[in-house]
Amino acid sequence: MNCKELWSFKYHAPILGVEISDINGNDQKEILAYTKTGTVLILSLEGKLLSENKIVENSSIWCARITDLNNDGENAIILGGLDGILRVFKSSDSYSLNPLWGHQFGASIGGLLSSDISNDGNQEIIAYSLDRSIRVLSQNDGNLVWGQVFEDGIGDAMIWEENKDRENMEVVACGNDGTLRIFNGKSGELIWHKRFPNKMRCVARLNSAEGLIISCGGDDRILHFIDKNTRQEVKCMEFEDYVWKSLAFPNDQYDKILASTYSFAYFDESIQMDTIKFSSKIVCIDNNLEVPWEIEGKNVECLNASEKNGTSLALVGTTPGEILMVDSNTGKILLKNKKNSCINMVQVLPDLKIIVSCDDDGQIYACIIED
Repeated sequence: MNCKELWSFKYHAPILGVEISDINGNDQKEILAYTKTGTVLILSLEGKLLSENKIVENSSIWCARITDLNNDGENAIILGGLDGILRVFKSSDSYSLNPLWGHQFGASIGGLLSSDISNDGNQEIIAYSLDRSIRVLSQNDGNLVWGQVFEDGIGDAMIWEENKDRENMEVVACGNDGTLRIFNGKSGELIWHKRFPNKMRCVARLNSAEGLIISCGGDDRILHFIDKNTRQEVKCMEFEDYVWKSLAFPNDQYDKILASTYSFAYFDESIQMDTIKFSSKIVCIDNNLEVPWEIEGKNVECLNASEKNGTSLALVGTTPGEILMVDSNTGKILLKNKKNSCINMVQVLPDLKIIVSCDDDGQIYACIIED
């Protein structure tokens, strides 16, 4: 398998993430990129810059989501960043971003979700922050539906659905205070929580052979597996480094988890990136809570998953600038593409076989997968 580069685009600031969707309702997908300096770029799938929108002056935008919040056939653009303001926009035909509303958090916003957890036919926005709060906001005006406060900043969260039963949707979140918490999706009531000895950074679900599992991990260097029904920890896996990210896949089954650990060795600026021997790794956990494969020596910045010709693929971006495509059944690296700086996000368009990535060097790359 090969990857042929289609185009690259250079900006003067690090690109922290990209999202791909029909931004302005013209039945064509575009690329939205957000930067460390508070600018949003919109590009065509051919790499042409369509617009440059200054959102906030010299303040990072950490996360973005593009979704139809009220089923009107038009996507909204949701942005969260370092200044703690959650902003919602609609795009004009010419790709300028028109603000709808904003909601102020007390510190940097770490993540965004959206779902109809109130079961009223419209999506709510779920956002979590280093200000210790997780909040559910009305899509109409950003008013608070419910909120909960941790003892420290919140690291990760997910929406839990069982059998698409929206009457019983839940929000599962973990935080820097070492807790894992489950909230009622409609009311925000705390259903259950568990405290671990150190910061929790990631959470995912697994449909295991023995039942529904919540996995979480963080600075205790352990990936924990908790039975969703009994709330008992059924297994744990120990690592040399912090457990950093986890991703359940494929989307319709969630019977595997990709997890990665993280080494902070590269923060020493005197060390050449290509000379570092990372102890961090990527592991795959199957529905028997076993590890069919792992890849050592990779410090992962981003994880994604996709399908191609019936094969489940893991897409990985690393700190030294590698983009990896891995057969998630075998762990075989099918594709390795080396760039010059840290890869912050990798997205894929399965129908077009196109991979889009971005990095700390201000580059956005698009390549096509060739068998």
